[in-house]
Amino acid sequence: MSDLFSESNASQPPQQLNSPIEVISHLRALMNNRDPLELRFTDRHQVFQSYIVDIDRENNRIALDELIPNDGERHLLNGETINIVAYREGVRIAWSHSQLALLDTLDNARCYWLTLPTTISYHQRRNAFRADTLPEQSLNVQIDGNKLTKAIDGRLLDISATGCKVHIKPASTALQPGQLYENFTVSLPSGKITLSAELRHLNNDETMSSAMAGFKFHNLNGAAQRTIERFVYQLQREARRGDDAFF
Repeated sequence: MSDLFSESNASQPPQQLNSPIEVISHLRALMNNRDPLELRFTDRHQVFQSYIVDIDRENNRIALDELIPNDGERHLLNGETINIVAYREGVRIAWSHSQLALLDTLDNARCYWLTLPTTISYHQRRNAFRADTLPEQSLNVQIDGNKLTKAIDGRLLDISATGCKVHIKPASTALQPGQLYENFTVSLPSGKITLSAELRHLNNDETMSSAMAGFKFHNLNGAAQRTIERFVYQLQREARRGDDAFF
């Protein structure tokens, strides 16, 4: 029987996909599901966030939404090399651009056209299985660190051995993608664990005055890692029981 610790869950090596059909298919999935993109310019440490807002197959190009923070626009328009990473259902998708972006508007909002990448890196990381928390569970998260004047509370939505997703209400303008929060406390059924976590993406829902935040764990000690892995395995087991009951 396979589980979180079995060899079948080992991380697979990245694949380089260069078929136009495969490339467009994965980029379109990122666009349709509005998965956030992490953008890093070469020789710059700041992380920017954006989304794919259009794919123009006839003209062999894609459009990116406005960058967050917006001071990344000048690097994009100057043609600085940019590395882009996104995550979809446990898969890491990455590609790069080295060209001048074309500034345009789409649905009355600024966007940037770039040539469709000819190759993307597709990395299935099975050892980072992400498990949804159970509906009856209400697991609190507290986000704090040197960059915050006040701790921010949230609710744990899912978790893996490498990170988690948190629902925050009301939404906070103090959180910044790319920032490391040194006192990130998760209340699990077995007790609280405190660790460092980097905010990888932040998706605000203005209509609900809430936000979905994705975090990556940093420098996990052995005890915290084992606690998280046990909890993820418990969630996996409960999910399998639910599937068996359904069928």
